[in-house]
Amino acid sequence: MMPTEERIAAIWRELLARDGAGPGADIGPDDDFFALGGTSMQAMALVQRLREEFGVQVGLGAVLQDPTLRAVGAAVTAAGGAPEAAAPAGTRAAAEGDGGTGRP
Repeated sequence: MMPTEERIAAIWRELLARDGAGPGADIGPDDDFFALGGTSMQAMALVQRLREEFGVQVGLGAVLQDPTLRAVGAAVTAAGGAPEAAAPAGTRAAAEGDGGTGRP
């Protein structure tokens, strides 16, 4: 799996309560968010988490159109959220001097 996909899989595990080493904890690139039990409300939470984690806006429509981990990862990358470009939450904002608010 690509680093972006691994980070997104971690978000999926949290949203879908699939933490741990038991069955269902492994999420692969071709797994479907909804087939794993995700709901439309969780998909909205996923879009928010992608924005927080990667600093990019991925539309809910993109997730609904192709909800595989690979496709969501591609959407994040296409929006400019490549692993090397993303900073941990608050890091980029703090470096820009806005105190983490996201505002100038």
